[in-house]
Amino acid sequence: MDNYLQLFERNKSSTKFKEGLIHEIIKLYTAGKIRIGSEVVTAVNEIALRFVDEILWRIINQAHNEGVKDANLDHIEKIIPQLLLDFA
Repeated sequence: MDNYLQLFERNKSSTKFKEGLIHEIIKLYTAGKIRIGSEVVTAVNEIALRFVDEILWRIINQAHNEGVKDANLDHIEKIIPQLLLDFA
């Protein structure tokens, strides 16, 4: 389990989505009618990173539980139902 924790330790600034990407995603849901502050972009970026971290951890954990060293699409399909329930 310690290996999983080390795998997902990262510096705050080491991984980010591009600000333009976050802006465009937010615009899809606001139809461009709302101005988006930099604090919102930062918060959405951090939430998205945590979500991706959780997805990756679950995929790796699923593969490990099955005793395989390579994660594949089957592992993603197996974690999706519980992931959606947990984040609904």
